[in-house]
Amino acid sequence: MSEGLITKKAIAGALKDLTKQKPFDKISIGEITGSCGLNRQTFYYHFQDKYELLSWIYYNEVFLPIMDGISFANWDDRIFQLFDLMKRDHLFYVNTIKYASNYFQEYLMKISETILGEAIDVLDVDLGINEADRDVIVRFYAFGVCGTVVQWATSGMKMEPRELANHLKQLAVSTEIAAQKRLFTGDEPME
Repeated sequence: MSEGLITKKAIAGALKDLTKQKPFDKISIGEITGSCGLNRQTFYYHFQDKYELLSWIYYNEVFLPIMDGISFANWDDRIFQLFDLMKRDHLFYVNTIKYASNYFQEYLMKISETILGEAIDVLDVDLGINEADRDVIVRFYAFGVCGTVVQWATSGMKMEPRELANHLKQLAVSTEIAAQKRLFTGDEPME
């Protein structure tokens, strides 16, 4: 592991530890660097600000591992991994989701749109959904997924990660079944 990566991980660990004690928006760069024994210049060599650090943590610890090899066939296992990770480090995620603007939601929205777009492309072999309709459908479901995850996190993560992942999978399966039924029976959507 390179020295730069070790330093970034130390800075990230310090931020994560501090979020257990106070809201993200109240944490200063000085507190982060003091917590890991580095100086401010070292922090700024690696990150522009604490929001870039937060993005780095989300990307490297959450989304990169989950996105590696993700497909329509395994997305529910990957979303479970996301929920499980969030629950294990719940103070960090609850704190940063509540107090760090929309960073987490933006990342999750991008991932959701990618996965849902691929799913629609797989299901749309014969339907011929135009691009504008496809984009609306993708955004609709992506907002639903993001809203569900954010609400789950900010309300205390009471539902177990596997149960929440199963609910989302069942919703996706029900939607797929409805789309296939429409395809094979010729039923038109309600006007």
